Amino acid sequence: MGEMSPAAAPPLEDENLLSEILLCLPPLPSSLPRASAVCKRWRLLVSDPGFVRRFRRRHRRSPPLLGCFVLDRGGVSFTPTMDSPDRVPARRFSLQLDEGNRFCLLGCRNGLVLISNNSRKQVLVWDPVTGDQHHISFPPWFDTYPIHGAVLRAAGEVDHFQVVLVQVIWDEEHLRVLACVYSSETGGWGNLILIPIPSSVYCAGMSAVLVGNSFYWRLAGCFCAILEFNLERQSLSVIQVPVGEESSFTVMQAEGGGLGLLSVSGFTAQLWKRKVDCDGLSLWGMGRTIELDKLLSLNPEKKRVPPRIHGLAEYNNVVFLTRGDESVIMLQLESLQFKKFHGIGKGFYHHQFESVYSAGT
Repeated sequence: MGEMSPAAAPPLEDENLLSEILLCLPPLPSSLPRASAVCKRWRLLVSDPGFVRRFRRRHRRSPPLLGCFVLDRGGVSFTPTMDSPDRVPARRFSLQLDEGNRFCLLGCRNGLVLISNNSRKQVLVWDPVTGDQHHISFPPWFDTYPIHGAVLRAAGEVDHFQVVLVQVIWDEEHLRVLACVYSSETGGWGNLILIPIPSSVYCAGMSAVLVGNSFYWRLAGCFCAILEFNLERQSLSVIQVPVGEESSFTVMQAEGGGLGLLSVSGFTAQLWKRKVDCDGLSLWGMGRTIELDKLLSLNPEKKRVPPRIHGLAEYNNVVFLTRGDESVIMLQLESLQFKKFHGIGKGFYHHQFESVYSAGT
């Protein structure tokens, strides 16, 4: 008789298999601390920095909505939006800034926060989880104010990031939009991209929205439109929208994919999708309509001030609506479940922080 092969180790005794199982835990702040309480072996595994990096990388495209940031007097304040045990203390992600400088909060993405320091002509890329800060000088072509921008990490990337800055300027009696991309891998800015704009417009203060390979900013002023910056082609373009100035709107990923739009006029919200017809022309088509007054059960007094869009959580498909009573309503656009907050901050726009964070790390 031949020798018997050794019996395979039970699944939870196999170090590699156990690691893969634990990587599949939901990306909630309480997941890894709870796993670490099972036994010493699990605690050593989930507290290993390499495992934590893999865990964050695995769930980069499905992060929970931890809360939102607003620019407050003296710094950036954080308001948690999750319930216990996943609620992150506000002080954990707050940042003090030099009051002598003029700052603007530009947005959040992939666990990073982008802030412009207009006094020093710099942008700050801040990782609230690790505390890392990167100060980057503006491109030489950019003026001090107003600056808009976005930050992102490539899929699977942990150490490197990109920053996109855009600015609307008057140049020799012509209105133009400038854009430039910074890469932390090369440590420098790329080529300047610019296009003319026919009318006086400006970028609204909401965060840029990433759909596919393009960033989108809302344009306001003489006409309503959206500014597109295509990362792959390194190109700028302006897209007309099917709503008027009386509407509050934001770009979003459409239901089923592609470029979409959410508009709120009065107490009616409408979902739009940009489609290409048989002649190759891009047209907007209306999708669902949401009656906000009925959904939110607003009484007659609350109906005096219609809600407006003040933020969008891209990955969770959650829109932030505000009204005159300083309350904030988080509305999940698929399930239509909502949650109301008070005291979320007095900043005009709320920048949603969607990230993988393990409490105690």
